[in-house]
Amino acid sequence: MVKYIGIIVIALLFITCKTKKSTGEPLPSFSILLKDSTTMYDMGSVEKGAPIVLLYFSPDCEHCQKETEDIIHHMNLLKSYRFYFVTNDDFTRLKTFNNYYKLDKYPNIIVGRDERFFLLRHFKGAYPPYIVLYDEEKRQKAAFQGGISIDTMITSLNKL
Repeated sequence: MVKYIGIIVIALLFITCKTKKSTGEPLPSFSILLKDSTTMYDMGSVEKGAPIVLLYFSPDCEHCQKETEDIIHHMNLLKSYRFYFVTNDDFTRLKTFNNYYKLDKYPNIIVGRDERFFLLRHFKGAYPPYIVLYDEEKRQKAAFQGGISIDTMITSLNKL
């Protein structure tokens, strides 16, 4: 009996971490405070064009760190996509994360703080890492709770 409960728990964790959603909802309009700590960036003003990866992260999250490392190591394949790294965490940790991964050197990555916890409410309790893919028309095509492999990300983005 204990064996079956363990199998069920593992299966549920696997399903929860890899759930995909394709809603077609537009990229929500909300503001993030950029790493300069003075500029507010309106996500509603993001223009149509290249597909978007919205990464809701926590600087202390090991899965988020791994996801970031994978993105950076595969940037040659991802340079035509726009990345928005958004957190609710303390601004000091956001800056440390940004500096550690040298995200400033990637023109297709924007890092900011969701001061009003919009994403947490909009995605109904999503926890980091939460990755949402939007097509070039800013329509949601997939969402992943708990992170995804870089191969899955690249494959999903190439299908947009």
